[in-house]
Amino acid sequence: MEFTGRGAPRVESDNLLAFRLFDKEGTNINEGTVLTLDISRTGIAIESPFLMEAGYKIELTLGMGDEIVKAMGTVQNSKKIEDNKYHVGIEFDFLTEDDLHKVGMIYPEVLK
Repeated sequence: MEFTGRGAPRVESDNLLAFRLFDKEGTNINEGTVLTLDISRTGIAIESPFLMEAGYKIELTLGMGDEIVKAMGTVQNSKKIEDNKYHVGIEFDFLTEDDLHKVGMIYPEVLK
């Protein structure tokens, strides 16, 4: 993935992630399940079947082993890969230390 700007090392991931996407007015405009591409302590990249506009807020629920991680983020960029396939970069706005450690149990490099 060629997104730039993330301040923390990325770790490839392949997890299911449930999301709720909100427009700039805070209206829930879409929700569903997508695959993760990579994750870091500051953000996550996903593969989406549709474009997500930069600036939109997104609520994330991610399964990490037997644990559930919840986070809020902001879409930073979206790149069309092919028809109905976009790579979307999301910066975390809110991720608790407890949830970060849950991620670190599966992807220890995230905590470095």
